[in-house]
Amino acid sequence: MSIIRLTVRTFQSVEHANMFIVMSEKIANESTNSNLKINMKVIQNVDQKNQVTSIWEYENEKHMKKLRNYLSQFNSIPNSLSPKEIAYEGVVKVSANNKD
Repeated sequence: MSIIRLTVRTFQSVEHANMFIVMSEKIANESTNSNLKINMKVIQNVDQKNQVTSIWEYENEKHMKKLRNYLSQFNSIPNSLSPKEIAYEGVVKVSANNKD
């Protein structure tokens, strides 16, 4: 089954959080030019706007390593923002996607 990695980043300011979101948009747009399958979501906390959560879904360990290697080329700017990070990772055991 797939692997989910959820990272909660708390930035020093809303501006830093917004910069991270812009970088995430850039990654999403540029990834369409690659042959990589990317499934990610980035959400901003409504009440605490300096907090951003990213949710990545990987097919398996090999896919995760390949994608994280690809993403490493984009790391310089977000790392300079120095957010406090809490990461959660796990193997999906049950998944349902019921559409109306």
